[in-house]
Amino acid sequence: SNEAIQSTPIIDLSKFSSPNEMGNITLVIGDKTLKVSKEFLAVLSPVFAAMFFSNLAENGKEEIEIKDVIYEEFVDLLQLIFSIGTVEITDRTVLHILKLADQLQMERVMELSKKHLIQFCRFDAAKKLLIADQYRLVDLMDHCLNSFATHSDLMKKLKLTPECANISVETKVAIYDRFAPF
Repeated sequence: SNEAIQSTPIIDLSKFSSPNEMGNITLVIGDKTLKVSKEFLAVLSPVFAAMFFSNLAENGKEEIEIKDVIYEEFVDLLQLIFSIGTVEITDRTVLHILKLADQLQMERVMELSKKHLIQFCRFDAAKKLLIADQYRLVDLMDHCLNSFATHSDLMKKLKLTPECANISVETKVAIYDRFAPF
C-alpha cells in the first residue's frame, strides 16, 4: 500500500553502525545498536544531557538502552541532526521526527519540523491543526487558522476529521478568537 511505502525509512547506517571518531556511546534500541556522539546529542537534547552527564545510573555506561522508540524512526532523527543541510524533513518523516524531538526536548528539531509543516508539507489544514494542537505549535496553529476564509469553512473541514473532536481547550479558544465577530 501507499501508506506502507511512505513509512519505510531510507536508511544509511554507515555513520552509526561501526566504531568511528564521532561515536563514543552505543545506543541500544530493541536488538539493534547505533554508535553516536554523546556530546553532540547532549548539546541538542537536555534529555540526553541528563542521561549522559548527570548522576543518573546511565552516566559512565558504554551502552545505553533507549526504550519506547522505533529504531527506523530514531535513525531518521539521527540522519537529520548529524547531516544538517543535507538531509531534509519530509512529509514521510515529519510526524515521527516531531514526536521524538518533543520527547527528547530538541528545540531546534522542533523548529525545523514546524517550518516543514508550514512551508512545504502537503497535509491538509485539519491534520496540521491537530499536529499544532498536539505539540503546542502556535505558529503552525495561526498558519492553519489563517488558511480558512470563514468559520463555517473551518467547521466543515473539522467535522470531516473525527480526531478533531479531541482538540484542546486552548485550540478551541484560538479558533474562537480567530473568527470572533469583534
